[in-house]
Amino acid sequence: MNRPSCRVCKVDLEEGFLADRGHGNNVTEAKWVEGAPVHRTWLGLDCGVKTQGHLLRKVSVWRCPRCGLLEHYAL
Repeated sequence: MNRPSCRVCKVDLEEGFLADRGHGNNVTEAKWVEGAPVHRTWLGLDCGVKTQGHLLRKVSVWRCPRCGLLEHYAL
C-alpha cells in the first residue's frame, strides 16, 4: 500500500495499528470482521463476539502527525 496523505493537512501519514487485548492480556492487532456483531453469552454473561465463519481482515491505521486524523484500512 502506498503511503496515504492527510485529507486536511496534505502531509504524509504515519503507519501504525490498533492494539487489541485478548485472553491472558495478550496484545494482538485489531481485525475487521464482516457483518454485524453477534455476542456470545454464557449463563447470561457477555463472553465477547463470534468471529468463526466470518471474513477477518487486518486493520492498517495511518495517523496524521500534524492534526491527528486517523485513516483505517481493512486489508
